[in-house]
Amino acid sequence: MADSTDDYNFQSSEISLAPLIEDCNLLGSLLDDCLKSEVGAELFNKVERVRALAQCAAQLANKHDGGASRMLSQRMADELMNMSLDEAMPLTRALGHYLGLTSIAELHHRLRRARNEGKNPKSCDEVFERLITEGVHPDDLYHEVTHQTVEIVLTAHPTQVNRRTLQYKHSKIAALLQQHDRPDLTAEERDAVLQDLVREITALWQTDELRRERPTPIDEARGGLHVVEQSLWAAVSSFLRRLSAALKKHTGRELPLNATPIRFGSWMGGDRDGNPNVTAKTTHHVVALSRWMAADLYLREVDVLRFELSMSNCSDTVWQMATDIMEDNRAREDTQDAAAQKLHMFTHPKDSEPSKLPDGACLGWCLHAVTMPA
Repeated sequence: MADSTDDYNFQSSEISLAPLIEDCNLLGSLLDDCLKSEVGAELFNKVERVRALAQCAAQLANKHDGGASRMLSQRMADELMNMSLDEAMPLTRALGHYLGLTSIAELHHRLRRARNEGKNPKSCDEVFERLITEGVHPDDLYHEVTHQTVEIVLTAHPTQVNRRTLQYKHSKIAALLQQHDRPDLTAEERDAVLQDLVREITALWQTDELRRERPTPIDEARGGLHVVEQSLWAAVSSFLRRLSAALKKHTGRELPLNATPIRFGSWMGGDRDGNPNVTAKTTHHVVALSRWMAADLYLREVDVLRFELSMSNCSDTVWQMATDIMEDNRAREDTQDAAAQKLHMFTHPKDSEPSKLPDGACLGWCLHAVTMPA
């Protein structure tokens, strides 16, 4: 199987780069407008000059003109060395944002190309078809797929340098690019999309890229859970649906409901590899946070199902299943209430003792009964 970097290889003559170039020019021009108003014309011109020198040097190097390329590279280096820190910081940020926006455009073009081509050579459908063509029996394929286990372990190491705020804005820009591709947009709707892009890019520039405080282990765990919430929760379920559809197409059977080909583990809050800040209290906090996140994600899905499953009639089997679930929940609640009451009586014995005599009881008779010999 080819390496994943092949997805970014746009050198084939059969692939049109015009949409990618248009997206890069669009995002670049919007960032240009933002820089002109944010840093001023003088500094913007310096940014443009550095970009022009770098592009020309790279183009000359590709044309094997090493002498001219080195001359322009040296000129660019002199330009950078003569800058003050107040000028170098926004220039560095601007170049970083140019590269970030270009990466968003490239990823969007990759997805667009996959949709236009219709077939993905790395999809489950294509892989299963190739395996059966090469002689693998459908029953063997079904058995291996349904019994395989891939475990993805999430770590809390801060390898993701981008803040969650920036990741969200990058996702929003990518979604706006996808919306901008729609051919059925009216002129007013397309202008609205462009205005949204202007706002997102302006907010992107005005957002600090760096964390100014060292993240705690709990902060790092929150970052990992953010990946689960924003990416994995939807991506894994979507992949399993495609896997089930491909499996049914080539073997006649869907992926069983109880099959878990992908599992997740986590070191977040429990990785004590030389980190003195990860304590038992930290682990307890992260586990509770993870459970809360899981419950919240499931509750969202249940809330969606309440509106999707709006049928007023059902079969006797489904009704009996629902009745059994409600009875089990009621019995479980009764058991929990009884256990909580016993626990309260054990931990608060004074609360369970009577504070006064029952009505009609005689204090003298009670004292006589207590002191009367057996």
